[in-house]
Amino acid sequence: MTASAATSLSHNQQVKLIREAYSELVYLNLQDGFKDVAEYLFDKNLTAERQHRKGAPYGIRHGISANDAAKLFTVEHLLEGFANPDKWTVDDILSIRNEVLYAQAYAKRFHKELTEWATKWSSLFLHGPTGDQPIDYAELMKA
Repeated sequence: MTASAATSLSHNQQVKLIREAYSELVYLNLQDGFKDVAEYLFDKNLTAERQHRKGAPYGIRHGISANDAAKLFTVEHLLEGFANPDKWTVDDILSIRNEVLYAQAYAKRFHKELTEWATKWSSLFLHGPTGDQPIDYAELMKA
């Protein structure tokens, strides 16, 4: 699916694609010692998303669940790390979210294993040359 085709996707179709991309990532079964990479990144993103939502006014309706947002960020951060494995340096640790740095490190370590997966999903989750992002957290939260 191309980025232009994704712009016409419904909210539910976008959530379905997030879940599918994440499921395919889990299926790769990337292991770092005793940790499952997808699960570890998901847990870090879920914690961050829950913390982010704590400050929301009472009764605010979130367009997607915290679990789906964590899956989105897990996929998105790994794809960003895959596309630009040297973007962040150790100096950035003070200003970049921890889960982004971990995703970049894992994307670099498992570059070969992620190649087919990243090729399939990048056009939907990463900003295109004109700045568009077919599956976008901010847009999904509006629904």
